[in-house]
Amino acid sequence: MKQIIKLVLVCFLIISCNGQVTDKNKQDIKQKKKQIENTNQEQPPVNFFDQKYFNGYMISFGDSDISEHPYRNYYNYENKEVQWFAISYVPKDISLHNYWLNYLQGSNSDETTQSSVIEKIVNKDLSLYNTFAVYIPKKYLDVSNGESEEAMFFKNNTEVYFYLYNLSEKKWEFLKKVKTNNASIGKRDFFYKEFPELFPFDKVVKLNDKKNVDEVENLTLSKNFIFRFLISKIESGDEDEKEKIKISLKNKETNKVQEIDFIPQSLVVKLDLSSSNCYSYFDLKKSIIKTTETLKNIFSLIVLDVNFDGLEDFAIINIEGSNGGPLYAYYIQKPNKQFVFDTYLTENMRFFPIEINKQEKSLSISHISGCCNIQNFKIQIQPNGEWKEIYSKLEDVK
Repeated sequence: MKQIIKLVLVCFLIISCNGQVTDKNKQDIKQKKKQIENTNQEQPPVNFFDQKYFNGYMISFGDSDISEHPYRNYYNYENKEVQWFAISYVPKDISLHNYWLNYLQGSNSDETTQSSVIEKIVNKDLSLYNTFAVYIPKKYLDVSNGESEEAMFFKNNTEVYFYLYNLSEKKWEFLKKVKTNNASIGKRDFFYKEFPELFPFDKVVKLNDKKNVDEVENLTLSKNFIFRFLISKIESGDEDEKEKIKISLKNKETNKVQEIDFIPQSLVVKLDLSSSNCYSYFDLKKSIIKTTETLKNIFSLIVLDVNFDGLEDFAIINIEGSNGGPLYAYYIQKPNKQFVFDTYLTENMRFFPIEINKQEKSLSISHISGCCNIQNFKIQIQPNGEWKEIYSKLEDVK
């Protein structure tokens, strides 16, 4: 009887294991199927450069058209392979972009001649352009008003596939897929906004209207980042003038861009972020750095290693201050190269340190307090990353 029970138990275990294997196989099959589907999505449906899709080169001008750079597009609703796509040649340099903006104004030739001229100019040096293919599958084309290109519309939640041509390897590379209800894909500054990492940051500017917006760029302030500032006025109920600063930091190595929106708490005069008003105290060799921050020598933005981790951080004027001097907001760089707002340094230290001591991992601060005193204090970063005040003394002004 015991042998029979053992035999039944063994059979039950075998069946159970087989069931588990079957379930696992099903999961693997589903996962592989999903991977294949994603891979198929990322593959271009056709060779966009195939001559059978060639309809000539065009350039549009104005808000109502698809672009302000050379492009080609293809449309054929009867084609089973592909129905609609566009190839855009987007200049990497702003001067070349402006050249194409002005191109039609001085051209009196017919469309065919324009196409041949555009083709000749573009193909002279393709490395000056980022070549994008924008593809929309047939199911997202609304031809209820007719099957001509003029009558064609895009449906809501249209899936748009973006590819970039790798000039050195002579192949199209998938960038991403997005859903949109806006048919104006590729017009004006679309590609600059959508793929900023693909363009030289010091040469390409946003092309939308920037009324009351000042644009400042600093290429040398930081060793690892390019700083760019867009300064605009904002409405405020306060008496003080409010400004919004969009700080863009482009990593020189990876070309990735981080944008930070910063609104100074209180400024009397307009914030000046030109190169002469920015400075760097970042120095990995010096163990003790004496700064020159005084009431007469004030920088609007300062790069430094404020938390002694060997990475560049920065401080930007937050409150202009009175006789005590300006107060700063601090942004710390994390190991992933992203900058985050530091609440303690901004709200507690506030002032810029007069000494940065790497040996002690301490910051010394000195500022006028009231009419006749000077407040001196020192903070030190602890092993857990928190700050601790290790010295404080109020002295009379001598």
